[in-house]
Amino acid sequence: MKKDVLKEIKRKSIHVIPGIFAIPFIEWLGKPYALAVSAFFFTLYSLNEYALRTGKKWSVPIAGHTFKIMARREELEKRTFIGTVYFWGLTILIIAFLPPTQAVATVMISSFGDAAAAIIGKALGGPRIPYNKRKTVIGSVAMFLVSVASCLVAGIQLYPSLFASGISTIAESLTRTSVNDELTVPVVAGISLYILG
Repeated sequence: MKKDVLKEIKRKSIHVIPGIFAIPFIEWLGKPYALAVSAFFFTLYSLNEYALRTGKKWSVPIAGHTFKIMARREELEKRTFIGTVYFWGLTILIIAFLPPTQAVATVMISSFGDAAAAIIGKALGGPRIPYNKRKTVIGSVAMFLVSVASCLVAGIQLYPSLFASGISTIAESLTRTSVNDELTVPVVAGISLYILG
């Protein structure tokens, strides 16, 4: 297996953790617990971002370790990991304002769908998307299929699952940087699921 594919698998193995725990925390334990956990991680990653940008020598638990494993070259060079702050900030809003089933599906699309696009895209390669050469067609297909499966597992009906997954995949394919994926995908997924009820 290619070295860059293994690296992507390592990165995304952390990226999928919120998706794995979405149902247990949001559906089973309930919003207050899920919000508390999300706020905890938002705080950790915000402190880590502050330390990175100001050059502080803090070692923020969890967030500092995650940065070493997940950060891309440009993030290491610029000393920023702002995508995780965006993700957890949006997760708080998603959990607070969406019904539990829709919140779970949104988090799962953002976690699993995005991971599938990155890993399968790097592993299989193939034709690039004409309007975004950083992304592959097969990566987008993988994201769509995994996102649909995620929605169905979360309890969303088929038509809303197809629509939300399709529009989220388009949003991911249009996004030029991985940092912006952490904004566009959950926002588009959450809004589309909310509109479809």
